[in-house]
Amino acid sequence: MHLFNASSMFNENAIKEILSLVNNPEKLKNRLIEAKKMLLKMYNFKGYNVPEDFTTTSYIIATNHLTDSDAPLIMSYYYELMHQVIDTYPELFVFAKENCFNGVSIPKELMPILEFEKIFAVDRKSFSGSMAAMKAAGKWFAEGEQPKHFLIFSQGTIYDINKDRAEDIEAGAFWLARLLGIPVLPAFIEQAVEGVENRLVFGKPIFIPKDCRNFDNYKQLWLERVIEAQNELGTLTGIPARDAVLDEDHQTRKRFNQLIR
Repeated sequence: MHLFNASSMFNENAIKEILSLVNNPEKLKNRLIEAKKMLLKMYNFKGYNVPEDFTTTSYIIATNHLTDSDAPLIMSYYYELMHQVIDTYPELFVFAKENCFNGVSIPKELMPILEFEKIFAVDRKSFSGSMAAMKAAGKWFAEGEQPKHFLIFSQGTIYDINKDRAEDIEAGAFWLARLLGIPVLPAFIEQAVEGVENRLVFGKPIFIPKDCRNFDNYKQLWLERVIEAQNELGTLTGIPARDAVLDEDHQTRKRFNQLIR
């Protein structure tokens, strides 16, 4: 398995099995729960510094991005955190690049699963596309019971957080936090490798004032808090975060226009 690709668990046979359940929501839900538990076990996944009020307070989880396994792992961990305190299937609204919906990162056959799991495509090169994602998120947040949580990869692409710059950070998490009046929760996820321990550590929340018109300072603060969380792994566990290993395609930061400021 390449470090940047999804887990080997997502093989052709597994995909066919899950897709066979698409028209049976209850069986599909149970199979996805099973898959999430298996994924956490396969990666020996552990979380640190989870806010005490996480299960009762809405947050926008904003993490770094190092492999295609990041979202499935965080979604699986989210289920473990939330299913113990709510009666319904825990839903995490995930912002994903459009490639997830055209077969580049995720097989097209899995589209029904993306829709079931509240994964929403974002066209980062289009202002209208970005606004559509924010509108959908706001509508979902307003419907039903809270707390509700969102997942955004603020770098916008796979890249080493230690080489990033504040001006390259996507503004979506901060824009949404201002819109909904809920905090951004920075987090560092270790580069996922099967068969060894993999870790997620949360940083201190960031609150965006309603009258904020420029997010540059908050981008810098997010960057600092994610790196602080990364460095804290050594203190918390005695084992520092493993160094990021990037292939040639991911060694150069893919820059995008900052459409929402």
